[in-house]
Amino acid sequence: MKKSILLPLFFVMAYSLAAGQTQEGAVKFERAESLRREYRFVDAIKLYKEIQEESTDSVYNRSLDLLIAKSENGIQMLQYASRPLVTAKITAPRKDFFLYIPGLEKSYWANLPDSLNSNIQKHTSPNPVLLRNNDRTIYFSAQDQDGGWDIYRIQQVDGTNWSAPEPLNSYVNSSGDELYPLLSPNGKQLYFASSGHFGIGGYDIYVSNWDDKANDWGLPQNLGFPYSSVDDDLMLIHSEDGEFTYLVTDRNTSNKDSVVIYRFEYESTPVRRAITEVSEIIKTASLLIPTKEDKDSIETESDFVTTPETEAYTKMIAEVRKIQREIDSVNRYIASNRSLYSSLTNEDDRVLLEKKIFEGELALIETQSRLRVANEVLQVREMEFLSKGAIMPRRDDFFSDDQNKPEIPAEKPFTPLRGGLGQFPQITIMEPIKLFDYAFAVGSEAVMAEDNSIPDRLVYRVQLFVVNNKPDLKAFKGLRPVFENRTPTGKWLYTAGQFFNYASAAEALIKVKRAGFPTAIIVAYNDGKSVTIRNARLLEEKNEARSSFQVKIEGYPAGMPQPVLDIIRENTERDIAKKVLNGREIFFVGPFANRQQAEQIMTLLSGLGAEGLTIEEISSTPE
Repeated sequence: MKKSILLPLFFVMAYSLAAGQTQEGAVKFERAESLRREYRFVDAIKLYKEIQEESTDSVYNRSLDLLIAKSENGIQMLQYASRPLVTAKITAPRKDFFLYIPGLEKSYWANLPDSLNSNIQKHTSPNPVLLRNNDRTIYFSAQDQDGGWDIYRIQQVDGTNWSAPEPLNSYVNSSGDELYPLLSPNGKQLYFASSGHFGIGGYDIYVSNWDDKANDWGLPQNLGFPYSSVDDDLMLIHSEDGEFTYLVTDRNTSNKDSVVIYRFEYESTPVRRAITEVSEIIKTASLLIPTKEDKDSIETESDFVTTPETEAYTKMIAEVRKIQREIDSVNRYIASNRSLYSSLTNEDDRVLLEKKIFEGELALIETQSRLRVANEVLQVREMEFLSKGAIMPRRDDFFSDDQNKPEIPAEKPFTPLRGGLGQFPQITIMEPIKLFDYAFAVGSEAVMAEDNSIPDRLVYRVQLFVVNNKPDLKAFKGLRPVFENRTPTGKWLYTAGQFFNYASAAEALIKVKRAGFPTAIIVAYNDGKSVTIRNARLLEEKNEARSSFQVKIEGYPAGMPQPVLDIIRENTERDIAKKVLNGREIFFVGPFANRQQAEQIMTLLSGLGAEGLTIEEISSTPE
């Protein structure tokens, strides 16, 4: 079971006494914890180490190691602290605090249905999901098989059919718990609370940015002090109008049944600086609503501490935004022309418009390339901050264009919404498609092939033996996959592995012999019939120069849905090409070196309900 990195103070103290620690040691521990919670991390570390020197219990010392690590994290975070401008706050019940967060008029909260969370262990904290209209991907926190909390996602396949829950990668899901994931409207950032990443409290606030190149979520970044504190910081969310940021935390509460919701003025690139005075650290962590004098002091100080480093970072962000606006403009241009194309009947006009669409797509590729380069430069700068223990919140990808935001009054009342939960939509969770793995391997237990037929093309296998009676599974000594076929004389022929070139078969043969089959040989088949190895290798040379395969997808004439695109990307690195024919979009995935690879992708798509799927052979003539 995943646990929070930091044990509660009461349990650590109780364990120290039960493990034979002295009363004096328990007093020292309580004092060290008091120092840590006062942000006096250097003094706390010194006392923790003194306690470790006096203790002989390894388990207790490991708990102290974790507290030392959190204190060291705190020292680093305080080198890059920000001072958000608090404009309002409210104390809310922990059990339904999310209903008190305003600024979400286009969204609603819903309870996670049991079908998405087995609730292996009873939990006292709420687990709401924030839903928006037309959501195609939903992120939520649920318990894994051991009772720990991870972040999962489901994706709409078609209508009410949604993909099976998929846990996020190990960058996001840690050895601790991850709670309250919130996806930004543009899908580029994922905010969540975690007890298992680099932090200083029980739960800290993190953001993970979508990596277009890796097609996955990147390494989470701690939002830093004071968004993260020595207490439990549970949720960070931006209002839909882009004016405010809300932080949910249990700091400054008299009991754990309540939380405080703070409202900040939204900052896309806050100034960060080191804070060393304990009194200032505690004041900043307290998130007090500033007086007029405090505001004037913050503004003056912000101007003073702006450095060339932060100015350069801001300029980088501005360049990324500028390029993104160009991409948005080109996309609108292409979409407008495509819409017009479907209404034209004159062939000359259609040809001219096709040219404009093509030119727009070329311009889009060039602009996207510029954006990738700008993002890579910006990411290098962000990684520099990350290596120091904290990072500026990355750009304002949360809002695509500051310039297009409507004018909003500087102040408006904090009026919490007390409405009830909305209804989670009626959805059907599709069973995950599990394809048989035909990859050759030698493991602890042999695996028989799901399909013993010989493909209608050139393949190689490693022949193990021919026997009169079926042997026990142990006879195959951990080989997978093992194929079972009947010979014309009624005997049983067993082969291992299925390979589409001789080099792979030869490499597997060495492993088979080492596994205990010294008489194993390579055999070849073409179109279901046995051929000599010599003829097979000649055919292989010809095939390499002649044919490959691609999957043609005609079932999405108005554009491929994102979940379908994601599933393709998760299962192959082959290219996805698009062709517009009579106003309909046709997609091609490939090329694949053999038909079986193409068939695996087609099987996946068929299982998702995709229609209009065919496999095409691509022929080429050698020069």
